[in-house]
Amino acid sequence: MADSPRKPDLPPDDNPWRAAGLVTAIGAELAVCVGLGWWLGTVYDNRNGTRYGYLAGLIVGLVAGIGSAVGLVRKYSGAGKH
Repeated sequence: MADSPRKPDLPPDDNPWRAAGLVTAIGAELAVCVGLGWWLGTVYDNRNGTRYGYLAGLIVGLVAGIGSAVGLVRKYSGAGKH
């Protein structure tokens, strides 16, 4: 059998535990932002007698969570370090 090509060595900062931590942090961050947005929207609805504040809160929380996740990935990957 022919020798299979050798896989390149992983860089020292490419730790699978660090990647697992990043994925966990992104999921938790997104869940907290969406949950907090929903809760704030529900509180707004209850105080003002509106019906769709929770939906606005969900959307704002989702956008905030995605923005925060993008920032976290950029920090993890080292993008923007020039």
